[in-house]
Amino acid sequence: RGRPAEERAPPVAEVPAPMPTLVSGPGGAGAALIRQPANIRSHPTGGGAILRVAPGGQRLQIFSEAPGGWFQVGEGSEPWGWVH
Repeated sequence: RGRPAEERAPPVAEVPAPMPTLVSGPGGAGAALIRQPANIRSHPTGGGAILRVAPGGQRLQIFSEAPGGWFQVGEGSEPWGWVH
């Protein structure tokens, strides 16, 4: 026999990972402040190869944006890859 309905645990909702915090830099250039470790991928899709992991607290320059909330990020004048 199962437990009465009032004693059953509620279903657990899946929480999406937080997106990077976007800030404006000098001259309107965009930057992303990574809130937690984030995969930097080769393509703006979840299937792109992971090139590196940006640690939480790192600030990266945004070079471009792709549909679906993907940003091409890096440091200086060198894009590293894509983060969601």
